[in-house]
Amino acid sequence: MQTLTRQVQACLVETRPSVQLIFLLRFLAGTPLAVTTGHAAPSGRVTLVAVGWVCCTMAIYLVNGVADRVEDIANGSGRPIAAGRLPVGNARVAVGVLAAVGLLCVSLAGPGLALLAVAYLLLGFAYSLPPFPLKRRYYTCTVAGLGLGLATYTAGLLASGQRPNLSLGIFATTMTLWMGCVGGIAKEFSDVDGDRAAGRRTWPMLLGFTGSRCLLAAVAGGIACAFIVGAVLYAPALIWCAGTVVLGAAGVAVTGLRATPGEDRQSHRMPYRAFMFTQLAAHLVLWITV
Repeated sequence: MQTLTRQVQACLVETRPSVQLIFLLRFLAGTPLAVTTGHAAPSGRVTLVAVGWVCCTMAIYLVNGVADRVEDIANGSGRPIAAGRLPVGNARVAVGVLAAVGLLCVSLAGPGLALLAVAYLLLGFAYSLPPFPLKRRYYTCTVAGLGLGLATYTAGLLASGQRPNLSLGIFATTMTLWMGCVGGIAKEFSDVDGDRAAGRRTWPMLLGFTGSRCLLAAVAGGIACAFIVGAVLYAPALIWCAGTVVLGAAGVAVTGLRATPGEDRQSHRMPYRAFMFTQLAAHLVLWITV
């Protein structure tokens, strides 16, 4: 029993709980916006699909952990699979269980959501798995991030039975771009050694550290400015969220521009941490202010 408990804990750590929280907040983003339009969401249905969606997301990240084992070891990662605390066979069993439970929960809410969940899993698995892992090229990596983010916001909308509205559209579009574009660049700074060993082609390899740092600052700043303009002109309720993203973009730009070759891995992780903190803060501010 203790061994099983330790393996379950290791699976949870491998799926990166902070990332799972972000995906859950993305899924639930439509709820505070829907309340302002007078449409009440059926809480039981939303809860069921949310549980299923989180299970599917955990399965995707476990697959990524298995597929990234060689790179993670080369990068000195302390995650359970790379560190040997979670055997690959056990992780694969957990993937099957999580995917099955996730699809079952989502399917109970209707065929449309079930098809979306299947597509979500396939895209998530395609990000990591051969023969053509999307993570291998910077552009397919970005496309996968955009797809996973958009699918999650869409699933939350469908689960709550809401119609799309402009505020949700602006918020979801902005944060999907933040995930796919900003996150797609920021996460690569700390993993260059392992990515090179695995034959990946990432932004730091394409543009070098200087070019990718400048690109990160420009993309983060551009998305933040567009969010501010959209909020002021079309969705005033989102102004505090937009301000949060502007501050976060400044943090991403500063930490990114300071990242230089030769620093330790923790220093190179700072732009990614700023990216993660920004999207977490933006979603929490959405719930507080809308």
